[in-house]
Amino acid sequence: MNLLEKLMSEYDNELTFEFVDMPKGIPGYIKGRHVSINANMPFEKSLAILAEELGHYETSVGDITNYKDSNNMKQEIKARRWGYRKLIPYSELKRLIDERGSLDRHEIAEHFSVPDKYVVEAIEMYRVTGHL
Repeated sequence: MNLLEKLMSEYDNELTFEFVDMPKGIPGYIKGRHVSINANMPFEKSLAILAEELGHYETSVGDITNYKDSNNMKQEIKARRWGYRKLIPYSELKRLIDERGSLDRHEIAEHFSVPDKYVVEAIEMYRVTGHL
């Protein structure tokens, strides 16, 4: 079972999932208890998007598609941070850095099977919250 399947299996009794062709610029969304992920993305990006959509399931309330609303943006950020913590847990990131010493973002991304940009964003979140 790969990481994507493992993450989905944690929600087997709560959510349904599908990987479908979606318009460019729409990587995924959750509506009710159904998660749709754009099938035209690399594994790492799909994993990151799935984690964010699960973050919405765990932390968001209502329709937050209007990003001009500051409350919606706050929920978007909260869901994204939930995803960072899920895929790159601080304890595992710290252990990896302690064990290997100097690592670049690509090595960290490879270890966690996420895009490089996701690592940068997760590390920034941990810095802002006082962990790093």
